[in-house]
Amino acid sequence: MKLSRIGIKLLFVLVFFATFVNAQEITLKQAQYLMLSKNGEARASSFEVKAMEEEHKATKGLRLPTVSISGTYLHLDEDISLDLNTQRNMVGGLLSIPDPAAVLGDWNITLQEKNLGFASANISMPIFAGGKINAVNKASEIKLSLSENHHQLKEDELTMNLITYFFQLKLAKEAKNLRKDVYEAVLLHNKQATKFFENGMIPEVETLNAKVALSNANRELLAAKKDVALATTALKNLIGLDRIPKVSTLFLEPTIVKPLIEFQNDMLSENKQLKTIEKKHELAEIGVKVENSDYYPKVGVMGRYVFWKDNLPLADTKWFVGLGVEWELFNGFQREHKIKASKYKISQVEEIDKQARLNLTTYTEKLYNTMEKELEQYESLNTDEILAQKLKFMRKRAFEEGTGTSLEVVDATLKLSEIQLHKIKALYEYNVAYGELMVLTGKTASFLNQN
Repeated sequence: MKLSRIGIKLLFVLVFFATFVNAQEITLKQAQYLMLSKNGEARASSFEVKAMEEEHKATKGLRLPTVSISGTYLHLDEDISLDLNTQRNMVGGLLSIPDPAAVLGDWNITLQEKNLGFASANISMPIFAGGKINAVNKASEIKLSLSENHHQLKEDELTMNLITYFFQLKLAKEAKNLRKDVYEAVLLHNKQATKFFENGMIPEVETLNAKVALSNANRELLAAKKDVALATTALKNLIGLDRIPKVSTLFLEPTIVKPLIEFQNDMLSENKQLKTIEKKHELAEIGVKVENSDYYPKVGVMGRYVFWKDNLPLADTKWFVGLGVEWELFNGFQREHKIKASKYKISQVEEIDKQARLNLTTYTEKLYNTMEKELEQYESLNTDEILAQKLKFMRKRAFEEGTGTSLEVVDATLKLSEIQLHKIKALYEYNVAYGELMVLTGKTASFLNQN
């Protein structure tokens, strides 16, 4: 049932992809759908689930009878015979027969000719195995759940990478746009400074400041374009697309939606890594039951029907049925040590679970603190941006009126762009931390829908 839902999900993704190919924009949610359908790691993980489901179906067959057909044809070096002529001669002597061979005949009897064969239909079925069959089936069911958890963990890992790469591209593009705006502003200022110099309104040194600033702005713009190209390539490779349309998802405005303790509770109750450890604990407990089953006898039924035979005079039986019992009473203390080893595995998993819970609780706090820090940074930068815009306006007016310098205009422009760039980076850091926290707490769909 679970695998069929995976198949339906993949079918939906493929249909979605077919309608998306010619789209001009892509959202984070659409990018995730495409990634899960095209990324090699995601597809390989889904095949692992399918393989494990088939193995689970195979394990169920342990409860069913095994039916087979077998055949044998033999050629011996000579017939199997019983020579009783010596006994015949003894009988002839007792009976006073002068020529026993002539009177009593040849007593060399052929029991089995050298060419023989037979074919049969066979059936066998276990009745009781000390609980091993039930334990093996339960273990197979847990392994299937583990493979599904591993698949979900792989999807979560890829989704967290996608969130990072997606917002890296958005950060790079917004930084490029900001660098472009700075370049155009400095270019306009350079033209204005050149014009003022030509009209004798400012000294030449003011134009030199503008030219240096223009060169720096151009260099920063070229670097920003390279960053966009690199981020685009990374996202294309992750999703598996030849091209990336415009990313339309916006950065979420920083906010703290709920207290840290609630995020930590969600982490401990919904995290897939902890659910995987829980399944491994169940599997370890099943391992103890499997080893304990060796203390009990194994009981099974069997039957055979011989439907063809050739030259088998001594085997007139057509069929037989039987009941088999095997009980191993002593095997060199192997069972005892295997049981102890299985119990140690339980203890091992329990310790892993304790440490994983501690690690995840601490990591949740780290992500939460990152969100809080970026929220504080963003709010502070909003205030700074208003002041920087006012400063830029005043410096520009002062330059135009001849009471300010070109250097002051350039400094004000760069200060404003630096603040705006820090704002974009704060948005990026907040969204990546928040997205990772939501994925780890099983709230991926909620995060994608917000975006």
